[in-house]
Amino acid sequence: MFIHLLYSLQDTSKKSPMELINAVPPIKVEGRIAACDGRQDKGRETGSLGHPIEYICLDLDQPAVCKYCGLRFVQDHHH
Repeated sequence: MFIHLLYSLQDTSKKSPMELINAVPPIKVEGRIAACDGRQDKGRETGSLGHPIEYICLDLDQPAVCKYCGLRFVQDHHH
């Protein structure tokens, strides 16, 4: 089992969790506050339990990051 663990840690063909989450583009939100529960598909229930809701302020110019899951949010400015 230990050898399998070492092999999986050395396998560079798989993306890390941070690489996977960074591949998701920032989610555009109307308004100044985003609510994240860890589920990306808000339109339907999924098997994922998500995480506690985090309310995220979007007043900064760069994307705001959810502290639980790493999803990024930006304010959608309608001009």
